[in-house]
Amino acid sequence: MANLGVNRLMSFDYGIGDIVYAGKDDSVEGLSDRRNLPPTDDNMRARLSQLLEKPNTESFLQEALRPEIGDRDLLMPSQFADVLREALKSLALAGQSPPWGGDARVLNRAQRLLKEETNLRELVTMYRSALYQG
Repeated sequence: MANLGVNRLMSFDYGIGDIVYAGKDDSVEGLSDRRNLPPTDDNMRARLSQLLEKPNTESFLQEALRPEIGDRDLLMPSQFADVLREALKSLALAGQSPPWGGDARVLNRAQRLLKEETNLRELVTMYRSALYQG
């Protein structure tokens, strides 16, 4: 990277082009794309409340009910949507021939709820893109 010290900026024999383009170096590797980073595992809490709060039954229950996530990449929106579609297909196949040979009402209800969820997610995506377009 070019030396942009205070002495160099105070001398007026350099144009703005030298100052602006001096910091641009193609060999420097940039940060990764934020959209490709999986979400963090930590709950975001204020530091003061974290220090002052004492463990109680509610915090113990919340920690016990928090699901274990083996694959952190599953929480990324695109991969989650893919897995959601696969689950919907699996429920549709299982609803056609129930494994226990009995009533398929539970599978049909789960399939209907999952289909409603995916439709709502698609609607949110459509509204978001409409907002971005203006």
